[in-house]
Amino acid sequence: MRIGGVTRIRASVSGQLDGERRKLERNLPIFQKEKIITGSDARAVLRFRDGSVLRIGANAKVVLDHFVYKGTGGVITLFKGAIRFTSGKMGRPGLRFKSPVATIGIRGTDFWLGETDDGYGVLLLQGAITVSNSAGHVVLDSPAEGTLVASASTAPTEPEKWSGGQQKTALGGVTITPGPLCAILHKLGKWSFGSCS
Repeated sequence: MRIGGVTRIRASVSGQLDGERRKLERNLPIFQKEKIITGSDARAVLRFRDGSVLRIGANAKVVLDHFVYKGTGGVITLFKGAIRFTSGKMGRPGLRFKSPVATIGIRGTDFWLGETDDGYGVLLLQGAITVSNSAGHVVLDSPAEGTLVASASTAPTEPEKWSGGQQKTALGGVTITPGPLCAILHKLGKWSFGSCS
């Protein structure tokens, strides 16, 4: 089932579905249960049918397990690397993100999740999220709050504000720098133009 499409690509990005692997390029569709794999220095920006945007950093493996449009729900799994997710107009209630160390539940959210030197980090940019595993949970509900999770058997750390440098490092790993046309569109307030997301 088609669930969205590719809006931007940098370097080598592929999709794998039902054992078949394909090179992903701008404007190609993405499908439920598809595994997205990025190479070194690669980035991908995917836009779902509800307007939600998933940015994927280098050396990542992400599976678009289940994505529901009518009502709530869905699951996206990050096996490796880093992602940033910005929910669309519906806010994506019930959507969960799984990683090797924790599960994240979202509420009208923009957040980053990715590998760090000591496990995985989660940074909230807008909205609220719950980060949980078998050892405990924390709620991030203030912009720039973050938590670290060392392993699936270690509780997430207490929320704390991430410094500007920490935020820049995290987000830089999933960002594709816009070209000159996109910079003009952003300045004119037309930043929602699909290929500039």
